[in-house]
Amino acid sequence: MNFLLPQGIGDSVWALHKLRSAAKLLDADSVAVHLNFCPPLNSVQSRALDFVKRFPFVDSASMLPILIHGDKSIDDDGHYIYIPDGWTHYCGLEYYAMMPNGPLERGTRLEDWLPQFDIDWTTAQQFRFEQDELDYAANFKRTVGEYCIFYLGPFRGNMFEGHNRGSLWGHDDWAGLGRLIQENLNLKIVVVGADYDIEYWNYMMAPTLAKSKQRPWMNLIGELPIANTFAICKGSRFVISYQSGIGIFSSYLQVPTGIFWRPKGNSISPDVYLSFEESMASAWTRPDMLTEGKHLPLIYGRHDPEYIMNEILTRGW
Repeated sequence: MNFLLPQGIGDSVWALHKLRSAAKLLDADSVAVHLNFCPPLNSVQSRALDFVKRFPFVDSASMLPILIHGDKSIDDDGHYIYIPDGWTHYCGLEYYAMMPNGPLERGTRLEDWLPQFDIDWTTAQQFRFEQDELDYAANFKRTVGEYCIFYLGPFRGNMFEGHNRGSLWGHDDWAGLGRLIQENLNLKIVVVGADYDIEYWNYMMAPTLAKSKQRPWMNLIGELPIANTFAICKGSRFVISYQSGIGIFSSYLQVPTGIFWRPKGNSISPDVYLSFEESMASAWTRPDMLTEGKHLPLIYGRHDPEYIMNEILTRGW
């Protein structure tokens, strides 16, 4: 049976939490996941393809050239309008669309989306790490010692569009947070990301750190496959992340995580009004991560390095 999911790592894993229940109730004899993309296909749009293949209940995964929303598909409140959940057709084939983004962007809890399907909060624990990836992470920790993970995000997402458009949280804030972590916890700062994230590091972060007196950070941007990245995230003390699959999946791996969202009313787009509810920053989170204080929702422009450091210390990360 064909399932249509959104293309991102975070987006797709939200849907995966209910996919097995959906497949069971819909009498699917197999699960073929199709992630949407807008042609031409590139590495950014296909970033979740290998990721979803790592779940044992997914029999196959591929990319499908179909739009699930567009810049003109925005309601009066500034929310994307996605294709409806449920059956849809494309090029003569039938797909069951699962689009959790729409409800989440409006602040609806993930378990309340498609309530006819049960949610499995242990989905991330079913991700198949290969033994060499686990060995890499174990050796990494032996070599590096105690560390935390930073995911800075892409250049455009920090400058021109996306949740940190206009640099509400800038490279000086990252440097300040890193300095506080080193002074208070004596942790190594490890920076991760895909090859398309290196621009922000090269142009903004590296020059800032070169002028500072703090200990060097370890830059692994573009150096690791996504499974290795998640393996070292799993072994970290905590993760601080731009709004992305790295922070979302780290939280699902039960790693203490701080993750940023843009303030409500401040558009993520410079061209149209597009704004998500701030409650989305935790609407997708495992309930036990919230009750145990392991999930820290952050808002760009509101929470500064001192706030984050105080929360890390207070929560015992």
